[in-house]
Amino acid sequence: MKPTLNGALRATTSIVLLLTLAACATTPSPTATTPLVTTSPTATDTPLQTMTPAEAKVAFEKIAKDSCFLAQKLGEVETVTTPTGSTVVVMTNKSEAYQDFNAAYFVAPDEYTLIWEIDGLTACGAYYTFSMAEEAGQPAAIDVVFRTTDSVFETTEDLGQFGVNHIDYTVTDGIISSAKRIDEKNPSTTSVKYGNLTETERNIIKTAVDRYLASLSQ
Repeated sequence: MKPTLNGALRATTSIVLLLTLAACATTPSPTATTPLVTTSPTATDTPLQTMTPAEAKVAFEKIAKDSCFLAQKLGEVETVTTPTGSTVVVMTNKSEAYQDFNAAYFVAPDEYTLIWEIDGLTACGAYYTFSMAEEAGQPAAIDVVFRTTDSVFETTEDLGQFGVNHIDYTVTDGIISSAKRIDEKNPSTTSVKYGNLTETERNIIKTAVDRYLASLSQ
């Protein structure tokens, strides 16, 4: 089975999921109304305003959707930093896939691994929670609070046996630009860049694919 970017089962966290991705749902394709930019969002702050939790959830649902669609349209690079090191996650637009693969991650010094689904990516994780709840005809099991002091959306999601997921999202120009996972055991911060992938970043996918295909012939 080759990696696809069309659907996934939401799993534990947007960082740990890079190592344990699984799938079953359907990802809507970006539509003509999807916002299009050619660079990363500029450093303008989300307007400071007071929102009720219900208003914050509605606002964040649109942000999550726009972010995921934009990542799929332009490609993206996520840099995940933890106390033990960092991971670089790369996804291209499907039209720019290499050997039909378009997502992988790199961990220094020499680990290149394919990503089979994108529900674990920071730009798309929250959107999958909302979209799968909509498909099931149920409210999304995620609580959202807008923190006016620094324009951050605090999210809390009950993952059942996997625990509770706390992620604070920074939003720039209506798009997720970074996230901080609040977890004493597995804290992490993630920066997100949309579009303008470098050859070095694209090479992460190429190397992961080449190694994967080579392993099939052994």
